[in-house]
Amino acid sequence: MGSVADKRCIVIGAGVAGAACAHTLAERGWSVQVLDPSAQPAQGASSVPVGILSCHASPDDNPLSQLTRKGLEQTLRYLEQHLKHGEDWAPVGVLERRWAEQPHAKKPWVDDPAHSPWQGYVTHAPKDLLEQAGLPTEHSQDLWQPKGAWVKPQAFVRALLTHPNIAFLGQHEIDSLTYQAENAEWNLRIKHHIHIPSMGTSYTFTTESAPVVVIATGADTPEMLHNWLQENDRGMHPIAGQVTWGVQDPALPSALPPFAVNGHGSFVAHVPTANGKAWFTGATFERHQFMVQNQAQGHQDNLNRLSQLLPKAHAAVASTHPAHAPFQSWTGVRCATLNRLPKLGSLNLEKKPGLFLCAGLGSRGLTTGLLCAEVVANQMEGRSQTLTASMIQAMRGT
Repeated sequence: MGSVADKRCIVIGAGVAGAACAHTLAERGWSVQVLDPSAQPAQGASSVPVGILSCHASPDDNPLSQLTRKGLEQTLRYLEQHLKHGEDWAPVGVLERRWAEQPHAKKPWVDDPAHSPWQGYVTHAPKDLLEQAGLPTEHSQDLWQPKGAWVKPQAFVRALLTHPNIAFLGQHEIDSLTYQAENAEWNLRIKHHIHIPSMGTSYTFTTESAPVVVIATGADTPEMLHNWLQENDRGMHPIAGQVTWGVQDPALPSALPPFAVNGHGSFVAHVPTANGKAWFTGATFERHQFMVQNQAQGHQDNLNRLSQLLPKAHAAVASTHPAHAPFQSWTGVRCATLNRLPKLGSLNLEKKPGLFLCAGLGSRGLTTGLLCAEVVANQMEGRSQTLTASMIQAMRGT
């Protein structure tokens, strides 16, 4: 867009992607309104109780690997400055399980400190960490990510939105989005639900407008593009998922690893909650679904994967969980893409000027959200990008 004179922007969606875009723009002097149909931020996929920050480790250093490595550094810097260590997040490291006997076995990992871009990010898992997790140490292909962490997404989103240049407007459901060429602004018709006792629900409508709009609506993005703008879905699709969790028994801490684990589902423990420290495992992966189909089966699937991921932790959780008591759960819907890269940038600068996309972050949104927001903001302002041209092309919103 080149130099921007009118720095007003509306961000649609108050999850990690939307909050990251709002924060990045606000830091650059923009006045940002964040609109969301929920009363509070982070009520969609970003409402998951805890998430893991890690790189996508690949021996060939593919685009997703490059994106997550750079995104991890940016996110960690922000968390160090703005979130409570040990309460909202913790840099505990991440152990990545890899099975050579899988039908599609991953390429062997080669540690090459002198020439590898992974130096300081990924290495073969040390023997003592494998022993701590109750895993075999001989012929292990497992990896260790010392910069990995867990974070509470809702705390992350709240911090991002706490800025004098950001106004959060909850219970703002977008009814339509149209471009007004005469004043070069996007008009958003907002639907407000009003409950009237004995009469049911009624609606009122208001309008918000700005020259620049960012669509960051997660799994709702494909439908939004189609219904509002007659645009295709850019290969984005919903994935419903369920996390299984429980409050830790006092006897559990020594049986549960102090670091996070992923690779076949994920596991993280010792996370403080209102009811005490808790463990979390999951999530299930139901493609093209907006709702988990069977929560009881979801719990079983998560626990089955945990029994393979961390047999020792699975045995400890199973032995201390009260008989016949239900596990606790979280369910939500992520937005993924066919190439696993986010969809970022202008939808069409000529036909839809000022309309940008930040969606499809999938399960790596916590790691890459701030970096994705920077890519979008740089395009808005006509700044040079810190990522390669080929990577920007792979993530284009068109």
